[in-house]
Parts: sequence; C-alpha cells; structure tokens
Amino acid sequence: MDEFIATVESHEVPLHPLDTQAAFLNVPYHFFYPNESRSDGFMPSDVLRRTFYQALKRYPILAGYLRSEGTGKTTVVVDKNDLNMPEYLESTSDVPFSQMQEAKFHNSSWPAGLSTAGAITTAGKDGRIKLANIHVVRMKDNSGVVIFVNIPHYVVDGTGFFSFVELWGTICRAERTADVELKQRAAEQEFCFDRGLISRSLPATRKPLDSQTVNVYTGFSPLADWLAWLSPTTRGRVLEKAKFSSNVVSHTFRVSRDSLKQLQSQVCEHITDDGLQVADTHVLAALISKMVAQAHKKCREQGGQSSGLFGTLLSALSSMVFGPETHQSLNLLADVRHGLDIADKSYMGNGLIPHNTQCPLSVLEAPTNAESLAEATNIVSRIYGNADGPLVASFVDMISARPSCFTRPMVYLARHPTSLVITNETGFKLYKADFGDGLPEWVCTIPSFVANFIGFLPSPPPSTDIVVNITLKAPVMKHILNNEFWRDLATIVY
Repeated sequence: MDEFIATVESHEVPLHPLDTQAAFLNVPYHFFYPNESRSDGFMPSDVLRRTFYQALKRYPILAGYLRSEGTGKTTVVVDKNDLNMPEYLESTSDVPFSQMQEAKFHNSSWPAGLSTAGAITTAGKDGRIKLANIHVVRMKDNSGVVIFVNIPHYVVDGTGFFSFVELWGTICRAERTADVELKQRAAEQEFCFDRGLISRSLPATRKPLDSQTVNVYTGFSPLADWLAWLSPTTRGRVLEKAKFSSNVVSHTFRVSRDSLKQLQSQVCEHITDDGLQVADTHVLAALISKMVAQAHKKCREQGGQSSGLFGTLLSALSSMVFGPETHQSLNLLADVRHGLDIADKSYMGNGLIPHNTQCPLSVLEAPTNAESLAEATNIVSRIYGNADGPLVASFVDMISARPSCFTRPMVYLARHPTSLVITNETGFKLYKADFGDGLPEWVCTIPSFVANFIGFLPSPPPSTDIVVNITLKAPVMKHILNNEFWRDLATIVY
C-alpha cells in the first residue's frame, strides 16, 4: 500500500454525464477459485494484497473521492494528501469449497458476510463512498478462494470493471511465476480514464431520439430533480431505505446456444424485413420481455403484487393519473464504444446508454410462439440496429444539457412496474482473471440486485451457453418459473 501511496499524483477527473446514468448502482461480482491441486501455496494472501495495490497504480481513480455540485455534475478527486483508499478485507471460512460446488454456487452455500457491498452505492463506515471494495475469503482447509470485488458505476462500467480484475490477476500471476514477458505486457497495457474522449469522438451528424427516451429524460419529475440535487452519500441512504430490493427474488438460468440458435431460425422465418440484423440475444430479450409481461398480467388477475413502499406509491399515483398501463417500458443497454468507433481506445469510463421504447402489452401478452415472438423481436432488433454514432451523439447532447436528468429513468421505472432493464454482458471478460492457479470456476453478481433487471452473462469456458440472471418481484417470478416455453428453453442453475 505504501508503494502505491508514494506514486500517487493529485488530479481530478470530471465525470461525463454518461457516468452518472447509473451512478446510484454498484458493479458487484464474486469470483470463485477452487484449489484443485490442494497446493499449500494456492493464491497466497500476501501476494494477492501486494499485487492489488500494484494494479491500483494503473487505476488511481479508485483511490479518489466524489465531489458533487448538486446539479448532477460530479468529479472524482484524487488527493495524495487525502486519499479515499479502497476497502480491502481478508477473512477465512469454515465452509469447504466443495460445499459451494455441490450447491452450484447458490448463495445459501456462501460464507456469511461474503458480499461487502450491495446493489445501491452507499457510504462506508468512514462516511465516504468507497470506489472499490475487495473481500478475499479463504475457504476451509485452503480448499479455494472467493474474491468479491465491487466498484461503483460512478467510475466504471463492465468493461472497466473486468479489465481491472483481469489486470490484477495478470500482475499477480506474473509475480508468482517470475514471468518477465507477462509482467511487461501488463505494464504496457493502456487504460483511458479521460472522459473527454467521448465528446471528442461524437460525429457531426445527429439522429432523432425515440420519443419514449426523450419523454423519460425530459419529463416533469420533481422527485427525480430532488434525488439529483442530493449528495451521492445522502442519495444512497434514501435509495437504500426505499427498499428497491424488497420482496425481490433472483434466479439464474442457463440457455443452450444451440437451442437459442434454433429458436432464432424459427423466429426469423416470420420477420419480413430482410435487412434487419437479428441476433440470438435479441430473440432472448424479446422472449423475456414477453414472459415478464405475461407474468404481470397473471399477477393483476390474481390480485396484484407488492412493489415496496416507494414503488407502490408511485405505481398507484401513476394509475390514478394516467390509467392502467398499456405498454411495457423496455430499457435495453448498449455500449457506445462501437457506435463511436472507440472500441480500441481502452476507454474505462461508463460507455453504456439506455435505449427506451414502449412495447404494446397486446403484443407481449399474446401466447408465445415463433410468430408472436417475431413481432417482439422485431422491436428489439430495431432498437439495437438504430444505436449508431449519430444516435449516441443525440443522447449525449440531451443528457449534457440536463446533467440532473440521470435520476429520471430510475423514478420512471419505479412508477411503471412492468418496466424492464436488459443488459447483454456476454462479451465481458468474466472468466479472464487468472491469479496464477487457473481461471475462476464461477462468476456471479450479488443474490438480489434490483427488481426488473435482467442480465445476460457468458458461461464458464469452454461452454458457449448464455447465463441469464433474472431479478423480479416474488409474485412475478413465480409465474416465470412456471412458464412452459421458458422451461423448455432454459435450465435453472439456482
């Protein structure tokens, strides 16, 4: 740690409006490493700790603190005389690694206190929001190690997050194996934290945004304005008390890529636009949006569902003012790096933008078959196909002109219980961090994230299957588990 502190230079990183779009959320993941060889020198704690701080030299932003202007503008301040050091914890457990393996890594088998951060970004014990939380847990009889890593969305998205964990592993492996070439490659790896890259990469042309996106970000919302005005620490306390994760259930499924490809072929037979690019993940997103809408319909028919105090009040008010919902607000997250042609620039800031659209419930609630699924897939594929540079530029223009608008989608989603957020993380480097004893056997996020959140993740190699994390209110999830179409396609992991 002292070596890292000695190298720090004071600087400030003014965050881009893109950084604040999910600023109230964390990026928390667990990495499960088995000690298959039963080696006494398996992932030594002192080397893990030392190389963490070596990796931190390349990510000094994680030792900064947040300074907010109260208008949505936030800066990360790295002050060598007032560092906000990451939380680095170590512990041992009397739970053998095999117990977690037998439970397929279900959270009920985890050692107590494994996750040291939740879904919402909140202050630590010292009153500051830590920009990195690490917890290294050595399992019984050195049978394995679990590493929990959390970084707030203020400073990274999935690309920046997994790049840091991979870097830490590479530096650790290079030191343990005395691999000079590997150490040199890690030292030469470039990371860009300059938020100005986004603005400099915007094209000159613009494309009109979807009316639903404009409505969400520019509509009248006193509650959203108040939340944006709060400091990051106060906002975290408020959102924590709002109980966004109350009565929430998460399940993890595995979808065979071969089965999904077969379904994709069946769906494409009913899509008449030959120029439309339809990915298998588009079909998967459309299927999930349909079955979630169908589950909500069954909940309404059976007497409703609990959304927590915050969501219940907003939903009730919305129904009184606007009447019953006729559309599902579908929020698909897309990476701007490709649209702005900066995928090769190693940009570590937030590069995700949400694409909001209104899907008619009449389409989604229709019985699921290849033809009805094609209609929903058509909507999803058009959203992704439209996410080019000019659209990204228009979105950045909109949020830059209204830096406090970042809380509006959260309030909108809470007001509309059928809303859905889907993120495709199958391209992220979940299984790349090798600390010298091999790759993790399993990687997953915290047990319950926030309601109506769907994540697509890669399977452990060499499998090409898609792991699907679904987090919904418990009454809605009950109907998902009983959905015959889904049960034929997906296998529940836990």
